[in-house]
Amino acid sequence: MIGQTISHFRVLEKLGSGGMGVVYKAEDVELRRFVALKFLPVDVAKDSQALARFRREAQAASSLDHPNICTIYEIGEHAGLPFIAMQFLEGETLDRRIGGKPLAFDDVLEMGIQVAGALEAAHASGIIHRDIKPANIFVTKRGQAKILDFGIAKMVQEVRAGESGLRGKAPTTVDAVVTVPGAQIGTFAYMSPEQERGEELDARTDLFSLGLVLYDMASGWNSFSDKVASVIHDAVRSGEIWATDSRQPELPTGLGEIICKATEVDREHRYQSAQELRTALKRLQHDAESGRLPRPPHAEAAPGVGNRWKVIATVAVALVALAVGSFFYLHRAPRLTNRDTIVIADFANSTDEPVFDGTLRQGLSAQLEQSPFLNLLSDEHIAQTLSLMAQPKDAPLTYKLASEICQRTASAATIEGSISSLGSQYVLGLKAVNCRNGDLLAEEQVTANGKEQVLKVLGDAATQMREKLGESLSSVQKYDVPSESVTTPSLEALNAFSLGQKAREQKGVTASIPFFRQAVHLDPSFAMAYLQLGLEYGNIGEANLANSNLEKAFALRERVSTRENFNIASEYYDFVSGDMQKAEEVYQLWAQIFPQDPAPLDRLGNDYLFRGQYPQALEVLLEEKRLAGSGFYNVYNLVVAYLSLNRVHEARLAVEEARARKLEPESTYALLYLIDFLEGNVSGMQEEVTWAVGKPGIEDQFFDLQSDTEAYSGHRKEAWAFSQKAVAAARRDKENEVAAIHMANAALREVEFGNSARGMETANSALALTSSRDVKILAALALARAGFAKRARILADELSRANPFNTILNTYWLPTIRAATELDLNHPARAIEILQVAAPYELGAPPPLGPGTLYPVYVRAQAYLRLNNVSAAAGEYQKLLDHPGCVANFPLGAVAHLELGRTYALAGDKTKARAAYEDFFSLWEKADPDIPILQQAKGEYAKLK
Repeated sequence: MIGQTISHFRVLEKLGSGGMGVVYKAEDVELRRFVALKFLPVDVAKDSQALARFRREAQAASSLDHPNICTIYEIGEHAGLPFIAMQFLEGETLDRRIGGKPLAFDDVLEMGIQVAGALEAAHASGIIHRDIKPANIFVTKRGQAKILDFGIAKMVQEVRAGESGLRGKAPTTVDAVVTVPGAQIGTFAYMSPEQERGEELDARTDLFSLGLVLYDMASGWNSFSDKVASVIHDAVRSGEIWATDSRQPELPTGLGEIICKATEVDREHRYQSAQELRTALKRLQHDAESGRLPRPPHAEAAPGVGNRWKVIATVAVALVALAVGSFFYLHRAPRLTNRDTIVIADFANSTDEPVFDGTLRQGLSAQLEQSPFLNLLSDEHIAQTLSLMAQPKDAPLTYKLASEICQRTASAATIEGSISSLGSQYVLGLKAVNCRNGDLLAEEQVTANGKEQVLKVLGDAATQMREKLGESLSSVQKYDVPSESVTTPSLEALNAFSLGQKAREQKGVTASIPFFRQAVHLDPSFAMAYLQLGLEYGNIGEANLANSNLEKAFALRERVSTRENFNIASEYYDFVSGDMQKAEEVYQLWAQIFPQDPAPLDRLGNDYLFRGQYPQALEVLLEEKRLAGSGFYNVYNLVVAYLSLNRVHEARLAVEEARARKLEPESTYALLYLIDFLEGNVSGMQEEVTWAVGKPGIEDQFFDLQSDTEAYSGHRKEAWAFSQKAVAAARRDKENEVAAIHMANAALREVEFGNSARGMETANSALALTSSRDVKILAALALARAGFAKRARILADELSRANPFNTILNTYWLPTIRAATELDLNHPARAIEILQVAAPYELGAPPPLGPGTLYPVYVRAQAYLRLNNVSAAAGEYQKLLDHPGCVANFPLGAVAHLELGRTYALAGDKTKARAAYEDFFSLWEKADPDIPILQQAKGEYAKLK
């Protein structure tokens, strides 16, 4: 077979063989890449039912797009033998990597995290592997883990009781375990108890196997080898799997507990998802890297079976000791619970030094927010409550007012602070008071020898206060970063930061930026000020400035508290590198350590929206709302989730509820505009437009919305005029990047309407104004659609090189741009192939256009049409019509009717074609008559009569 060309693969050499077939290295002569061709056994090829099932399973597995899964490119057949074309990997399998020696502790964690992440992706798609073992995990030369043989995995709904049952002598390899031809089951030594017993399986069977793999990596030798398979067989049945060998090595701190939980005989007691297991490993990794976890011991004593139980016993003793200690402590002082909320009042400043005003409350908040135990009432929630009390949002939080807010929000306590001067010294006092009955819960008083020591002693007082309020000593010690790292050692910088926070609440984003800039000027190492400055620039659409400041914050993240580190890292991964997988890992760990904090749920929901995973987004965002209780939550994301699921009425109710609760972020007005558009409420749309008139940073957005709405109805001249207004308003507000995005949006519209020359000119004008990532994305797409494939490719390559880890760019925008260039070069099949990677995200609402465009769907539809595959093309165009909440007022939603008519006309179905054309003409009833695609449409329609 070597030297032959099979399909478009040239076979180069034989890599190996076994009971599951023969594997060859081959070259894909079309895509110029190496692949691995795996030919399956003859018995699979001879059984039609097994072969059909294999193809169905392999197709499902090929949809898994994850960096830690060996990619299946396609399945085919040669000389009657089915084969799989897979990603070609260089490196070695994990069993060879282990080679009888324990892996480094860090490597064990990293491999476990990678494999758990891959399983999480597979399980989310309804696929379980059933044969996780070191031999099925490949480690590349770069140290990246890749799970092999997902092509023989099973869809969850097809795994039924009895399919993995064993009879007679227990086989020890996957090759030997076959109930029917093609029904590969798994390796006996790594089977879960339920798999060995022949019960119905779910994703938890893979977690059990992964637990054994973790053990192999940590121990350095396979205690579950063929030699002890029969012992394991009995141990699984008796529930004593950890009592199988007297030579078990002592496991590193923390890892033993994870392995024990993963390999619980009763699956109800195991980790319930790969995500949960990965989070546990990530947390252990985080603790190890931060120095909070001792490095693995090198005990010389002979380890034994009792080690596993020693870990559990130690934990139990510690819990008992903690419980006893808490019992006696409870008799000394009232305690809060981890569900209680605290309101921090303004400090009473009797020093006549205004630098302390607002600053000390900000510093105390930052110190207390380190705690996973204490929950502070957010500034947004306080502002909302003040509005309900008919108080101004900037009302000073006196002790009395803070106590009233505490009672209204069902909080538990207030913390009242004071500062006074005594010569060159400053005396600070803190009191925690039960706002329901006035009881004193805790108090602290500290003295600073000079102004420069005020923030330090405030941090010391906050630490003591945390323990007195009920937080465990271990938690206080674990999550306690010095004040100079949590905020800043500069009073002046912290003062500017606090003024920025107030300005944002009272006057909006634009008003806060000068204060945050002043804060980083006064302290160039102020990480949270860089973060806040980056976020505010992002809120006004200045991505370059946003990214620059987020990068500075990220570089300083090791100097801050755990919660602040999570905040900074997640924003960096989401908006600078764009690596959503890493961002999601941060969110999961954040939510685990700080379970009462709704922020990670909001961010995670936002990522799901970007990726078009709307049911998951809605679930997470509703949980965020529940967690927020009567407080502030992100209304915008929740409403977008409802809209994207075509639940327009619920979207409107969500906005109305938020407004009734005085949660009125400026973004809800734009959402109401889109809701009104979808419901055909023209007067409502005009009300929202009227509200936006003259508002800096907002008016341009509404001009841009109006431009799309006019274009949706074919009013090309009005659309162009509104785009020009949007550009002018943005430039007036000194938001050049936003102005360029408005230009690029107009360029795309002109191209789709058939005016390629104007589209090209406008795209180049946008690039001339600024060449940021978002502007390049839209300009490249416009140029590709306008027929300037070479220029579009150059921009796409620049984007790819500069953003190698950006999830949305590499799975949504770049495939769409590259597919559009291939379409321009009349390579429709290539365009469709490129767009495969975009399929899981094609309904998404990623920036810089929103809520969504479905551009990958639109380009794929045109490619199918070029290939005369009318059925496939019609299905793609129909997606745009079936998801009005995603497309909203973006003009492709109207043009899709025309394209659907053309598709039916090509198929010879004149009745459906005429109906689609008429739908388009109805939307464009008063369209400008000189639009090229409208003129073409009228001519095409006339031929149908």
